[in-house]
Amino acid sequence: MTNIFSPVCRLTFGLSLTLVLVNHAVAEDVTQWRGTGHRGVYKETGLLKTWPGDGPPMLWKTSGIGAGYSSPTIVNGKIYFTGIKDAGGGKVEFMSCLDAAKGKILWQTEYGSPWARQYPAARTTPTVSDGEVFAISGNGEVAKFNAETGALLWKVDAKKTFGGTNGSWGTAESPLVDDQAVYFTPGGPQTTMVALDRKNGRTLWKTKSLNDKASYVTPTPIRYNNVRQIIGATTNYVFGVNPANGDMVWSVNFAKILDAGRTIKRYDILVNSLVHRDGKLFLSNGYNHGSMMFQLNKNATKAEVLWTNQDLCSQHHGFVWLDDFIFGTSHGSRKWTCINAKTGKTVFSQRLNGVGQGQVIAADGMIYVYDAERGNVILVKPNPNSFDEVSRFPIRDGQQEHWCHPVIANGTLYLRHGDVALTYNLKQ
Repeated sequence: MTNIFSPVCRLTFGLSLTLVLVNHAVAEDVTQWRGTGHRGVYKETGLLKTWPGDGPPMLWKTSGIGAGYSSPTIVNGKIYFTGIKDAGGGKVEFMSCLDAAKGKILWQTEYGSPWARQYPAARTTPTVSDGEVFAISGNGEVAKFNAETGALLWKVDAKKTFGGTNGSWGTAESPLVDDQAVYFTPGGPQTTMVALDRKNGRTLWKTKSLNDKASYVTPTPIRYNNVRQIIGATTNYVFGVNPANGDMVWSVNFAKILDAGRTIKRYDILVNSLVHRDGKLFLSNGYNHGSMMFQLNKNATKAEVLWTNQDLCSQHHGFVWLDDFIFGTSHGSRKWTCINAKTGKTVFSQRLNGVGQGQVIAADGMIYVYDAERGNVILVKPNPNSFDEVSRFPIRDGQQEHWCHPVIANGTLYLRHGDVALTYNLKQ
C-alpha cells in the first residue's frame, strides 16, 4: 500500500492542491451586471485565443427564458435570467433559474409588470447575494427571491412608491445589493436614489431630489481613500451618495458639460454604469453625446472633470477599460473606438466592414464583441491602434435584437438571444 505521506505523494498532493487553488483563483462566479465593478472584465485564464471556423464548442442551448435583453448571472452552478411572457391575457416579467451544467430550467417565478412600450423585453440583470436573488421590473418593481427555490420573498413597487420619473424606455437598472440594502434610482421630484432593507423591502433612506428623470444606469459601489460611496446617475447628473445615510455628497451636471458649445438634441440615453479606478470615474453616453473622465478629490466630496471626448459614444453596448486604454463602439458613427484613459485623446476610431455597434467585454487578455447589428460574436486582440480581429461566429438561435451583454464565468461564455439561453466552452 502506498504511503500517502511519502515525498512523492506529498509533492503530488501539493501540486494538486496548488492546481485547485489556482483554478479557483482564475475562474469565478458572476453575481451582478457586468461582474465586479460593472467593468465587463472577467477574471478568467486559460481561454482559447482563437476559435474554430464555426466558433467554440456549444455546451447547450435552452429556450423558454422569455423575451429579454438582460444578461445572466452565474452562481453556485446555477444561472439566473429575467424574461417576459404572456400570462392571462397580459404580459408578466419572471425569473428563470437554470442548471449551469445542462441548461435544465429548475424554476420560474413571476414578479412584476414589464415595460410595455418601445422594446418590451426584460432589461434588468439579476443580482445574487448570500442565497438570495434580486431583480427590477421594467416598471420599477424591486423583488427578492430565494435563490434555491425561487420563492418570492418580497416585492416593492418602488417607482410608484417614490413618485419616480421614467425615461422613454422604462426602467433598465439592475439591482445594486450589499449586506444591508438594495439600492434603486427612481428619479423624479421626491428623491433620486433610495435604499430598501434587503430583509423586508422597507425604506432605509431617500436622497434629496435632483428633480431629474431616472437614467438606465446601474449604480456602482466604490471605495476610495477608505471612503465608501455609491456612484449613480440620472438623465443629466452624475452623483455620489453615502450608503450609510443617503446623503448626496456631490453631484455634477455632466450633460451640460458634454454638450457645451454644440447644437445637439439631448436624449435620455445614459445606460452604462460608471467605471471607477483610483478615484477616476469614466462615463460614456450614446446618441453622439460623448464620454468624460472625472477625478474625485481626496475625501470624495467633489468630482472634477479631467477631460471629455466626442468620439466614443457608447449607447447601451458598454466598453472596457484595459490598462491605459478604453475600447468600445460608438452610436451613430458605428466606429470601433479606442481612447487614451489618461489624456482622453482618441487613439483609433474607424468604421469597419462587418462590425457595427456591439456589446464589449474582456477576459484573459482578449476583447469579445457581440455585434448588435449582425449577431456575430467576435474575438479581438486589444490593440489601441487597430481592430485586430482573430475569430468570429454567428448567433442564429432565438429572436429579438442582439443586445445581451455576454458573460464569461468558469471557462464558459454565456449569453441569450431573446427567449434562448446559450453557452459555449472557451477553455483550451
